[in-house]
Amino acid sequence: MKRLNLLYITLILCVPLIAGSFNWYSQNDERWKSEQLGSGKRSIGSSGCVLSCLSMLLNAEASNEYMTPDRLNEWLKKNGGYSGSNMRWQIPGEIDGSGLGLELVAQSIVRNDWDFLSNELEKGNKVIVKVTGRRSHWVLVIKQNGPKNKPSSYIINDPGMKEYEERTLAYFGGFKSARSYSGNWLDEQAFDLDSEINVVPVSQDELFLYDVAKLPHPADVYVTLHNNLPVEISGYFILGLFDEEGNYLRTVDYEYATVEASGNYDLLYELPDVKPLNEEHQDLKIIYSKYFSNMPSLTESIELINKGIRNYTNTTN
Repeated sequence: MKRLNLLYITLILCVPLIAGSFNWYSQNDERWKSEQLGSGKRSIGSSGCVLSCLSMLLNAEASNEYMTPDRLNEWLKKNGGYSGSNMRWQIPGEIDGSGLGLELVAQSIVRNDWDFLSNELEKGNKVIVKVTGRRSHWVLVIKQNGPKNKPSSYIINDPGMKEYEERTLAYFGGFKSARSYSGNWLDEQAFDLDSEINVVPVSQDELFLYDVAKLPHPADVYVTLHNNLPVEISGYFILGLFDEEGNYLRTVDYEYATVEASGNYDLLYELPDVKPLNEEHQDLKIIYSKYFSNMPSLTESIELINKGIRNYTNTTN
């Protein structure tokens, strides 16, 4: 265990993370909304709904690097992804090579083709649909929860929102056409924690050294992670501290790791002080993200479902 020199990465804001969320991007994000879409005269903010949906898919696909609408836009410009400002739908699937990662696998031009939509989602695919009620707007359908012939059964990620909110296809009333993509999705089904989050403080023999120096009592934290996907997963596994209401307080530690296909990985972290767990009723959770941020994004990270915390604080008494 590294002692006395672990840097706190402190967060200014306390925010709740959305457990089990699928990646979401807004085409109106200040970081890219003004950028030229393809080689036409339109911008990502005005017409980048398809681009944003595809960015969500690529960033949630295990084989691809961290991808945002601006990054994908630049790659597509260099690789024949546009005709003017219009997307060539099959090209984004070539970003990681043919037959790997994201792939366009099916499409329908039938209005409210519920059989198509339900069948594709049942296969594990995600579907981008052109919605009704708008001249031309596309959203990403990520999950079905209810009868297949009801718009309210389909949970969507709408890139037209400025801030995320959960919506279904009922918001638009239905869809006009659809395109389905396959992939190995990084969502709440991709990982299992095969053990509790184990917290092992310093031994009683060492504690007096910290007490003399008036320093907090540190601990090692370890947990075993299982990859449920048939491909390897790489990224940052962030150890976060949460309050009793589930608000994210701060980043404690993080590890960049590659977990082999269907394999296990032992994550090891350092907790600078066990007091928040023992006296303040706070909680530790593991967050996965393709890139590191000391403020994990609500819409680009996955909170892994754990089996609880095992705290060995009192076992040496």
